[in-house]
Amino acid sequence: MQTKLSSCKTHRLPLATADAANSRRRSLHTMIAHKRRCRDAGVPDSATISRMVNAFLAAGGAVTACPPAYVLPVQNGAGRQG
Repeated sequence: MQTKLSSCKTHRLPLATADAANSRRRSLHTMIAHKRRCRDAGVPDSATISRMVNAFLAAGGAVTACPPAYVLPVQNGAGRQG
């Protein structure tokens, strides 16, 4: 991959750097395309949401409830003796 710097000289990027840049570019294009599709789809109405939830439950999905964060143990060393 080649890049042009402000001095208009063309420099070769190391292969790993070029691959990382291409990966970021593909990821960015993918995210933008996803955001565009979501925006174009609009806000679902209650009937659509109900159908989606029923399809999820029919496919074996289950609603789970996670405990609040404050019930998790804190491992910061507070209260230790010596």
